[in-house]
Amino acid sequence: MERLIEQWLEGSLDGGSLDGRQQDELAAWLKQHPQHMQQFVEANIRQQMLFDAARGELVADAVQQRAPIPVEPARRSTVRIVAYAASVAACLLIAVGWFLTTKRGVQHVNQVVQAEPFSFVAMVQNSDSDLKVGHRLGAETIQIDSGIVRLIFDDGVEVTLQGPARYELIALGETHLHSGLLTASVPPGAEGFRVDTPSAQVVDLGTAFGIEQHADGTSKVSVFDGEVEVVSRKDSGKRLLTEGKTIQLAADGSVSEAEFSSQQFEKLWPAASGIAGSTGAFEFAPQWPRMLRRLESNTKIFVLPEGYPRELDQPCPIDRSADGSSESVIPTGQRVRSFLLQFNSVDSGARGPGNGRPNRRRIGGSITFDRPVLGLITKTETLEATDELFSLDRAGGLFSRGLELFPPPIADRVSLSDDRRTLTLDLSVVNRLNDHVRVIVDAELNARE
Repeated sequence: MERLIEQWLEGSLDGGSLDGRQQDELAAWLKQHPQHMQQFVEANIRQQMLFDAARGELVADAVQQRAPIPVEPARRSTVRIVAYAASVAACLLIAVGWFLTTKRGVQHVNQVVQAEPFSFVAMVQNSDSDLKVGHRLGAETIQIDSGIVRLIFDDGVEVTLQGPARYELIALGETHLHSGLLTASVPPGAEGFRVDTPSAQVVDLGTAFGIEQHADGTSKVSVFDGEVEVVSRKDSGKRLLTEGKTIQLAADGSVSEAEFSSQQFEKLWPAASGIAGSTGAFEFAPQWPRMLRRLESNTKIFVLPEGYPRELDQPCPIDRSADGSSESVIPTGQRVRSFLLQFNSVDSGARGPGNGRPNRRRIGGSITFDRPVLGLITKTETLEATDELFSLDRAGGLFSRGLELFPPPIADRVSLSDDRRTLTLDLSVVNRLNDHVRVIVDAELNARE
């Protein structure tokens, strides 16, 4: 590596230039880690000192050959000092520019070699960060004291942070969590996503996982789905961690077993799944660990994310498109995410006449997604037809799953905001019946604010 740095410097000093390959190599190396910039600046200073010293000697020799009077050593030394000072000043300006940009919530790479962005901000909730939804990010460090920030990488990896947290973006697929709470969802095709911590390296093998990194260097790694590989910095030993397992790491990298729990990630679940907020009867049911076959409540509408965002490998029928038309189709190749909104009464599915008069009432609320809604599935037959596409847990055996869109006053009512992000449900519910709605949301990676 020292030889490469020397070649880069030789190509850039004294009027030289770097070819395209060298420029790419230098840019890639600089964006790998902030310490590389400091290393490059220090090498630049050393190289400039040697360069100016050698040039000063050559000039002095030439002058002595032409002039009968020797050049004063003090004068020659002064020339070299001025040249050296100018070189050092230039390098210090680079270094100062590098470090000054780290003073605020987001640290940006040196502007001389600007890293290409490889992720964007999908959500910011109650955070002190100056990040905005839609911001493109490259090699930088995010630091938040409070709130939640959700990022989506260009390969589809989704990372959600809860403050206080410090998280470094190094390159696509390579990051470093210094402190804070993090969840990551890695879709098929993006395996190998890595999160370094002070005590270990966590490598995704196709999964959803969480890391709780404390300021004292201790941490916990939990797997919600799939598996990860954890490499301890103490002995470089590799451990395979599977769904429903947790390990604890000491500051020195020592590994011990820990009881699995997702409770510490509860505040992150909605944002990590693309839910910006909800009101009324809606209650979020975490996607990981996977829930029981049916969630029942007489007062709640449960929100169940259905797996990872994915490209449709076949057309998806919908009962209502975002523009209000009915019985449309979302085409093959569209990248989507699915959510099931379900009301299951405690007596849902019970057969027979029931006890007493039907307990008819209305419940409802609004739910806001961070991406536009493409379509709604509200009929029982369409729900069953799309279970194979989206459902993590088949709901076979339930009857009357769809909405009853009869005339008022007993009809279920559904509406979508003008920006297609907020869905409002007003359900007429009765004991032993169910109301389910599948919401298909746009998950294209270029769908930004």
